Amino acid sequence: MGGLGKTTLAHKIYNHSTIKTHFAGLACVSISQKWQTRQVLQRILIGLVHEKKEEIFTWDEDKLVENLLQIQQKKNCLIVLDDIWSNDAWDSIKAAFTAEKSLSKLMLTTRNVDVARYANPKGFIHQPECLSPDQSWELLQLKALPTRGGYLDIARDYKKMEKMGREMVRNCGGLPLAIMILGGILVTKPTFDEWKKVYDDSISSLKEGKGFGKNQQEQLFDNLIRSYNVLPPQLKPCFLYLSKFMEDEWIDAETLYQLWIAEGMVLSSDKREGETMMQVAESYMGELVHRSMVQVRFNDLESSLTKFDSCSLHDLMRDLSLFQAKAEVFFEAIDIGEGNDLNLNRYDVSRVAKTRQLVVNDKRVVEANSYFTKKPNHQQFLSILFRNVDREDESQQLRLGLYLANFKLLRVLSLENVTHSRRSVLGTFSGTNIGRVLGSLVYLRYLSLRGSNLKTFPWIHNLVLLQTLNLNVPDDIFKSPASSNDLGKLSFLRHLYLPLRVSLKSVKNTKLRFNGLSKLETLENFDTKWCEVKDLPKLSGLRRLKLKVEGGYDDVKEMLKYLSDLALSSNSSIGCMSLVMRISADPGFRNDPDMIRQLFWNYKFSLQELKMVGKLPELSEIFEEQRQELNHNHIDVSLIRITELTLIRSDLEEDPMRVLEKIPTLRVLWLFLNVYKGKEMVCSAMGFPRLTRLYLWRLDNFESWRVEKGSMSVLQVLHIRKCPKLEELPEGLIFLNSLRQLILSWMPSELCDKVRPENGEQGPDFYKVAHIPDLFIVNRKA
Repeated sequence: MGGLGKTTLAHKIYNHSTIKTHFAGLACVSISQKWQTRQVLQRILIGLVHEKKEEIFTWDEDKLVENLLQIQQKKNCLIVLDDIWSNDAWDSIKAAFTAEKSLSKLMLTTRNVDVARYANPKGFIHQPECLSPDQSWELLQLKALPTRGGYLDIARDYKKMEKMGREMVRNCGGLPLAIMILGGILVTKPTFDEWKKVYDDSISSLKEGKGFGKNQQEQLFDNLIRSYNVLPPQLKPCFLYLSKFMEDEWIDAETLYQLWIAEGMVLSSDKREGETMMQVAESYMGELVHRSMVQVRFNDLESSLTKFDSCSLHDLMRDLSLFQAKAEVFFEAIDIGEGNDLNLNRYDVSRVAKTRQLVVNDKRVVEANSYFTKKPNHQQFLSILFRNVDREDESQQLRLGLYLANFKLLRVLSLENVTHSRRSVLGTFSGTNIGRVLGSLVYLRYLSLRGSNLKTFPWIHNLVLLQTLNLNVPDDIFKSPASSNDLGKLSFLRHLYLPLRVSLKSVKNTKLRFNGLSKLETLENFDTKWCEVKDLPKLSGLRRLKLKVEGGYDDVKEMLKYLSDLALSSNSSIGCMSLVMRISADPGFRNDPDMIRQLFWNYKFSLQELKMVGKLPELSEIFEEQRQELNHNHIDVSLIRITELTLIRSDLEEDPMRVLEKIPTLRVLWLFLNVYKGKEMVCSAMGFPRLTRLYLWRLDNFESWRVEKGSMSVLQVLHIRKCPKLEELPEGLIFLNSLRQLILSWMPSELCDKVRPENGEQGPDFYKVAHIPDLFIVNRKA
């Protein structure tokens, strides 16, 4: 039965510190109703041997099974198979769990107890029970009647509400999910009269029935339906939109917001003064979370412009979303992976005529002879999303140019990871130029080509209504626009993602211009080598900027000047700035340490993320031995506002920790490839007060590390890689109570054996890491 909390319980066990300590390998995968054997085996193996991820993707099923059997014989593993629906699903993967001398344990969750008995007739079966009336009321109270400072709101008629709440919760059949959904409805109803209306509705709509089985599931689904029905009108399409994505998929929140906006689902009337449409979209998501309809993961960096990182639906919530989407003809989904093609004539004409949105779930790219046949009833589509394109299948390629030309009214088009035949990439297939076709879709508000190999840029200037444009394509695919100022014609553009890397052979001598983009809010992968840095001050609407500068002293100086002009403009509202800088051997940097200092701190602007590649002056020279002539040249490390810092090839002779640990906002620190040439590092008490992730990679001379009590008090992830002379882990790790994951990769066998020898036993230094839930030792170096 769904909604009993099986998955929640399994995850609690899986993530328990005792379990993490006991098992040498852990993996947790969801099977669901539509499983693919190879993908399930791949995900299990990646969980157990993450360092072989790329290699695992190339293995066939036989090799995946063989490696899984070997791993389970070598070390004790816990493998969780969540939400397995059928005997067939178990039969498809059981060959990977038949090792005679297996040290592993297997945990399954299923709605069908017969599946559990079929998988292992002698196994232990735990069947969660429904909550008692008192337990049900206690859970509802936590959700629907939150306290203020530990006290109930005395303005509420608590006794009457409790009586009515107990009556309503009785209809939930003791199912935790149903109770949480009811709580999500009631938490938005602060008065007794509003509770009574919900109660009256429940009496008229809930079906009678007690105990387990069909009636109870109907009661649960009735609660789900009610939670949808009471949503504000603008939230209903946003919720239905989530069912476009795959089961158990975590959806990037920023992308989702941009899709909602382009589809016209986010109302400008909900925008308060000073707010952006993205902030309104996030408030919609917050309301869905508040009502317990959506699960979210939070961004852990303050520099992020969105509170939520990603979202997902519980499988029953997804069932509801799909059910309502179908009932309202919200969109049409075609799953090519099940042998269908995209000839829309095969589908119910009346349904196709009503819907304006199409989702293509493409698990394997197929020949497109019948795709998008030109019929009058097909031309009204406003949105097409291509999902899950299999990039490995090169034998059959999508041919889109001929067919996209039929959809002149499109507002949203996502072709992420869609790869094309070579002829189509070059723009010539059956007389159709794909870039020119895309350039003819003049009503587009959203276009994403991320990860695709379509050369389309020269025709982008026609799409004057675009709000979001993602051009993060491979560097050998990107082609510069016909005119350097073509982007300037996109006056409605709010979010622009340029390629992460561009081959200079593919761009013209003139740099890309950004005139006319005053409404731009997001600009990523701005590279001063081929983007005109002088245009930055004109982008007064920017809220997030990620830029890259590679060159000498003069190049960096010019970049700093225009960044300052942007930050000081009267309309500037930039909140997140990220810089990647590759420093050359220019003597100007050594003669002017203020230049480097301004990258860490500048009274005109503040960087949140900074990556520096190349030799630096000693950090003490930058921050502690400063010239005093000008007040703004004297700074304290505590004034720096960087949240993520990466240093590569800095060649520092003094311990960098002594300075960096004083940065109060630092959350993520990467020290990579001979940043420090010394032998010892010390993390002092009270240092790194907000650091959550630390990466120490390829420090060739690093021998000794001391961590004092009180240092790195909130550290969650520590990854040490290829530090060949590090003799042992610091004693001070025992003080890091918040540390959740420790990864030792390509480290000396002597150090690894002190923690956990290859036989899986506990080494003499294991006490230093015993409290850490996730311990990974990979590729020991002899």
